[in-house]
Amino acid sequence: MGSWVTGCPTLMEAALLYYRFSRERLLFSFMHHNFRPKSMHLNKEIISSPFLKKKNTLSVDLDGTLLHSEPEVIPVRGKSGFRYLSERAAQLLIKISRIMPVVIATGRNALSVKKLTVQLPDVRFGGFVLENGFVVKRSLDSESRLENKWDFMIDLLPDWERLPGYENCIGLIPPENRKNPGNIVRQILQETGKTGYVHSEPRKIFIYPGTPNKMSGLHRLRVHPYATMGNDLNDLQMMKDSSCPVTLSAACIPIKNIVKEKNGYCSALSSHAATEDMLAWIYRKL
Repeated sequence: MGSWVTGCPTLMEAALLYYRFSRERLLFSFMHHNFRPKSMHLNKEIISSPFLKKKNTLSVDLDGTLLHSEPEVIPVRGKSGFRYLSERAAQLLIKISRIMPVVIATGRNALSVKKLTVQLPDVRFGGFVLENGFVVKRSLDSESRLENKWDFMIDLLPDWERLPGYENCIGLIPPENRKNPGNIVRQILQETGKTGYVHSEPRKIFIYPGTPNKMSGLHRLRVHPYATMGNDLNDLQMMKDSSCPVTLSAACIPIKNIVKEKNGYCSALSSHAATEDMLAWIYRKL
């Protein structure tokens, strides 16, 4: 039994065509609604997702690692005097930053660090971890937000000098004849019911809102310290998390132990020669 040849589909064929058309139309409507006007918003959400891979950086400490007291061509003035960066170290930073951005991780504040970065216009910086991890900035040109929570210390210690520019901690210089200034500060915190982490240096006292941790600042920047240069205990955590920790012979023992355990590099040199040696090693490694 034959069928009419009219060029029209059979009932079964028509039903199949209608199903395919409806499915494609539904898919097009979904794509049009969800991805055309909202795609930019969606991309922003993806960019800020905590599951994205972090950007590799060279994370570098300043004092005792990148900067030294021996005079060189790039001076950085601080309250304790000048620290310097050598020309060769600056050129190596430029070369490394063309491969991966440089993040400065330091106990210094933004005002102090900017005295260095303005002299390094060709270095590509990926951010700044300041005040031992308690202040994080993408740019040093962003507005500083000075906290007032430590003002009571100045009222109680009127003959102590307050270091300017700190946003989330307080830096103090006690009188030269004052013995055990760190204990004095701890006693005041205890008597006033305030909490803080007291860090003592030869001529300075710092009070932080918690335990210093530069790595916490790097987490907030969403970067990974692929290569890290540090020398002291406040660098310990970021050295532990680094894929390629690097230090110098004058570093504290725990730092050198971490470098050894992770098959990093410890320069046998000192001062600027060590900094240049470390940076050259990292550049070859990259």
